[in-house]
Amino acid sequence: MNDRQLRYAIAVWRERSFSRAAEKLGVSQPSLSEQVRLLEDELGFSLFDRSSRGVEASINGRTFLQNADDVVMGMSALKDLARELRGSPGSTIRVGICSGIAHAMVPQIAQVLQAFSTTIRLDLVTTTTRRIHRFVELQRLDVGLFLEGDPKSLPHELKITRLSETDLVLLASPTHPIVAAARPVDLAAINDHPFIANETRIGYGRLVMAMFAAQGLSPNIVADCDNLDSLKLMVASGAGLAVVPRIAAEREIAAGELIAMPLRPRRRVALLLIRRNETMPPRVEQCVEHLTQTLTDNGTLTPA
Repeated sequence: MNDRQLRYAIAVWRERSFSRAAEKLGVSQPSLSEQVRLLEDELGFSLFDRSSRGVEASINGRTFLQNADDVVMGMSALKDLARELRGSPGSTIRVGICSGIAHAMVPQIAQVLQAFSTTIRLDLVTTTTRRIHRFVELQRLDVGLFLEGDPKSLPHELKITRLSETDLVLLASPTHPIVAAARPVDLAAINDHPFIANETRIGYGRLVMAMFAAQGLSPNIVADCDNLDSLKLMVASGAGLAVVPRIAAEREIAAGELIAMPLRPRRRVALLLIRRNETMPPRVEQCVEHLTQTLTDNGTLTPA
């Protein structure tokens, strides 16, 4: 059993055809078929049921190939790691971005990476604020970018840099009755409407809940989304209102898919960069410094 045999068998499984698998891999069909046959001989069972309708994984084959797929992917990851280790330390920077602000942040990050394109590689993860905190703590990310929430929820052992600010706004579908209301909008005016929340125990979502609580209010939460993209889709469908950082919905606002209304009193949240306190390899440190400067100076949000 070898890596090539596993890759050939997985390709047949996915394509449901020996000929299509051979074409995709750029090998001859007889060669591919022979390697699969040798693998089956070693395993002692058939991986595929062959019929006039095509090729399907056998019962044993399906279980084996699902696990083989994980092994092949793991081998690929190990090869990538070996290439990185053969090079100089600090050849990769791992950046996590809160999903709702990725569209605003990625172009800025790409601009920074152009200056390091020959010396450093970007591993980009788009996820929730909660996972960014955990992944930086576990050293699975070098830096994370997310929107502020309750300061007490921030990991104390990590270094936090405040970059820029954006307004919190009330987000509604264009057909929602509240769009006709006077502006800015008081929280009391939306307290009884169905409300779409975002991670109420962490990040800016926790801050929003604190704003309601400070006025003795409790919003009528009908859904709690773990990412801003899902939240925006629910608001656009008319499922409820939401309070979000304006930067997270600029595209939809510009396209007329969502309406943003200012809040009273006005509240702003900051874009934060989080990292570990210990020094990273020189090229990663330079890249992080450049990224921090770019996100502060370029005015993606209103400068803090």
